[in-house]
Amino acid sequence: MSRLATPVCEILGIDVPIVQAGMSTYTSAELVAAVSNAGGLGIIGALGRNRDDLRDEIRRVRALTSKPFGVNHVVCLVDDECVELTLAQRVPVLSLSWGRAAELTARAHEARVKVIHQVTTPEEAGGTAAEGADVIVALGTEGGGHVGVTMSTMALVPQTVDVVKPVPVLAAGGIADGRGLAAAIMLGAQGVLMGTRFLATIEAHGRGHSKDVLLNSLGSQTLASKFYDDVMGNQWPGSVVRAVRNPILEEWARRPDEWVKVADEVRPGLQSAITNGDFLLAGESVGLIHEILPAGEVVKRIMEEAAALLG
Repeated sequence: MSRLATPVCEILGIDVPIVQAGMSTYTSAELVAAVSNAGGLGIIGALGRNRDDLRDEIRRVRALTSKPFGVNHVVCLVDDECVELTLAQRVPVLSLSWGRAAELTARAHEARVKVIHQVTTPEEAGGTAAEGADVIVALGTEGGGHVGVTMSTMALVPQTVDVVKPVPVLAAGGIADGRGLAAAIMLGAQGVLMGTRFLATIEAHGRGHSKDVLLNSLGSQTLASKFYDDVMGNQWPGSVVRAVRNPILEEWARRPDEWVKVADEVRPGLQSAITNGDFLLAGESVGLIHEILPAGEVVKRIMEEAAALLG
């Protein structure tokens, strides 16, 4: 186990190099605290929460754990009030994604808050590291939800490691077990960030029967496209959205020229499918998930498997 206590652990104040992605309102205080209590880093998703909601979530997490945790903000859709709250609350870690944020990184450091910043290309990684990010997350196209359009995790991680040295890198995208953590470390990363695997936990906020979908899907049954954003009216530059295939995606996947035109017509059905759990944002690692477990048990099993593989 000591071999897996990588330098990123000291930077973030955690015991094991496993970070839970801030997946908007799919995260819960119970999930965040469970990951942190198990030695990893839980992250609250700020997207979709207003200032009061986020304040309450931070309070709930602090009532459940004394360990470090983070709050994730999507830079291209940032809510300034929620960012101000995050810094005022001295949340230990500020998690950023989808946009450059040099000024925000500097403000976080002034507040003695560590910054982890997600990227999808080596070029973006180099610029983000130069702006002062404490940790870089290299997200490959295998991931769930919003992902980049160019590079897989296997290729992106070592290139990012080479570009940003000595800034530590976490691997993300397609990772859901100890094999993935061990592989990430062999590629030069110092740990992993996972989203899809933590959706399949007791503490995660599911939608309808979404957890059943997680247990019964393969990675080959996911699709990355602009369908979700085009229909929902999201402006999310440089990304596509990976989701588990479902009847709505099957009907519209081959008709991208129509998505914006029919958005108002299709949106109610898409929203209903999300609520029911029929439309689920998830990564290719979904095929590695076979049971719904407590988040702390997920962290424990991944660490044990990775330690055994690395020797």
